[in-house]
Amino acid sequence: MSDLQKGHLYNLLSVLMVALGPLFSKFGLLEMPPAKAALINALTIIIASFIYGIITRQPVTLYFEKSILLLAVFNSLGVIFMFLSINFLSPVEIGFIGRFYTVFAVLLSVFLLKERMSKREMMFIIIAILGVFLFVDKGGNFREQLLGTTFAVLYTFFFALTNVFIKKTMSASKSSNSILFTNNSMTFLIIFGYSIVSGELVEGEFHLEGVGFIILSSLFAGFGGTILLYEALKYLRFSIANVTRAFSPLLLAIISYPFFPIEITVQNTVGAIVLVVSIFMLSMEDKRSNRAQKQPSSS
Repeated sequence: MSDLQKGHLYNLLSVLMVALGPLFSKFGLLEMPPAKAALINALTIIIASFIYGIITRQPVTLYFEKSILLLAVFNSLGVIFMFLSINFLSPVEIGFIGRFYTVFAVLLSVFLLKERMSKREMMFIIIAILGVFLFVDKGGNFREQLLGTTFAVLYTFFFALTNVFIKKTMSASKSSNSILFTNNSMTFLIIFGYSIVSGELVEGEFHLEGVGFIILSSLFAGFGGTILLYEALKYLRFSIANVTRAFSPLLLAIISYPFFPIEITVQNTVGAIVLVVSIFMLSMEDKRSNRAQKQPSSS
């Protein structure tokens, strides 16, 4: 298996795991306030990272660097806004609004990572984004849920920004698991402070069922999905990896359908087809570009 194939495989598995997160989180938030859920999320990932380091015989390391601290601040904001949005909206709606992650990821990769893209790649990315909009456009159902929608857009922006800084901090000398461990250790402290200020730390009670759903959500989306994304970013360009993640709303809608059914229309069916085809073409263009870069130039 080539490095490019490894990157796409890791990214696909990451998308599958991340798609399950909002559904489990929604069930968990029926039993507790968002701040407590965010704390459990960060703590679960810390423990999972520590155990994963022991199993792989690569113990976790804390990285005390300015860039990692900044990464943790962005991640903390993303986690807080994510649970606030899930508290107001359904998992399917979260997946719909999550399409903005793709837009933010592409824009940030160009402006912050200085990644260059061919005209064909830009065309496929634009078509993919249009396909997502076709699939998720529900005509104004979000207007009555302005607060939840605002939080959802903010969390997608901060997660995209977080992943940009992950790409900037990735190196051969840094373990993906240790970056995740450090990031969430700092995130836990920031969210703990937020939960005290918001008063949610002492609000309500812990219910085992709710805690279990948040732990599942954290293990699938926060830990497994993130570790796989980190590995994928070693082999894929940031922009390509994150456009492929536009599949997530479609997968989430399918997984959540038994609990939160949506209406199947011609528009969202066409949007799904456009999305799948454009991402497939984008992947083919990425392979072509990689082959062209590896070929020696003629003298």
